[in-house]
Amino acid sequence: MDILKRAFLFNIHKKGKSLTLFLLFSILTSFLTISFSVLSATRAAAVRLRETIGASFTLMWNPVDFDRTDGKQDSISLIPIPQGMIDAISDNAGIKGYNAQQSALVYAKGFVFPSGMPYGTISANTETVWNQNFTNGTLTLAEGHHITGKECDTALISRELAKENDLAIGDFLPLTSAVEESSSHAVALQIAGIYESDADMEFDAGTIFTGHDVYWELTGREADTYTGRTDFFVTDPAGLDAIIAQVRQDSSIQWENYFLQADGAEYEAIAHQLSSMGRLMGILIALTATVSAIVLLLLLVMRIRDRKHEAGVFLAVGISKGKVILQFMAEAAGILIPAILISCPLAYAAAMQIGAVLQDKIGIISLYVPVGRLLLQYAIELILVLGGVVAAASPILQLQPKNILSKMS
Repeated sequence: MDILKRAFLFNIHKKGKSLTLFLLFSILTSFLTISFSVLSATRAAAVRLRETIGASFTLMWNPVDFDRTDGKQDSISLIPIPQGMIDAISDNAGIKGYNAQQSALVYAKGFVFPSGMPYGTISANTETVWNQNFTNGTLTLAEGHHITGKECDTALISRELAKENDLAIGDFLPLTSAVEESSSHAVALQIAGIYESDADMEFDAGTIFTGHDVYWELTGREADTYTGRTDFFVTDPAGLDAIIAQVRQDSSIQWENYFLQADGAEYEAIAHQLSSMGRLMGILIALTATVSAIVLLLLLVMRIRDRKHEAGVFLAVGISKGKVILQFMAEAAGILIPAILISCPLAYAAAMQIGAVLQDKIGIISLYVPVGRLLLQYAIELILVLGGVVAAASPILQLQPKNILSKMS
């Protein structure tokens, strides 16, 4: 009790020095709290980013050149993508799904497309939820549900097409091929969903999303072959390049007829910002902690060096060196703990404001101050401060009481 009382009275008596130390503790604690929160948030955001945004690569066929009778050369895509090739690629580790796409012109008797023409386009998909127009936000599903490969003769239509023809979910849309040689093929599609397009993006509202069964039926093409692109979606965007390299090693694929194109631009753009922010915060934390530790140690040394005479008196009257050090430690802790209590709500408020700014700029930052990490930070600060007190006081306490008093006389 005497130790705590003497420590309290000393801090009160030395108001100027105690206030200086209190401000240093408060600033250091607040900055570290905010910095560690930002660092933790960027790391958590990077993990969520890799899980949600994702990345993909596209398999397409190379154009095949041929000579016309007039001697000129044209390029045309002639080699379809077989289902077996898609299955072989999707079996690679790290690929979580794929969406094959192909399109054809169709005619809807008695219906008018938003363009004013009776013709439109069907976009056949393995799963419409994986279509790039839905994944990049150009289109959103407003009503109903997406089409999967397990469904037959279903369709997603635009809000404009639905209004133009007074259509709703559950209604049927009869289609025939717009290609003359395939015009005898016809299907009746049940509307499973209605999509809306971003007003700032250009998109053909006459596009009807459906499954491949409809495409093969209307065009008469061979089933399980695809005349468009196939997008493969990876589990971890960070491993996109490695997965593509692994796929290219498949010797069963005639790569002279096909090519792969990576699409990880959205992930890379945000990931670069997060990585840069994380490195910056790490550097700032390291520099601040180092400089603050040096300044703190110097202040403690100066604070305790001026107390050689007091330490000598304590030792001369029989107070042990351990109790003297405990008093010095109690003095420092008596300043650090109030500084922590003051800086905690201030740092929390500042962290929330910074989080709001980062949310507006990056969009996926969620800044938080976990209690467990805060307690760990404060415990480490307390240990470092008490260790600094011991280091600052050790040169004095290595001397004998008479030597201390003789030097101060």
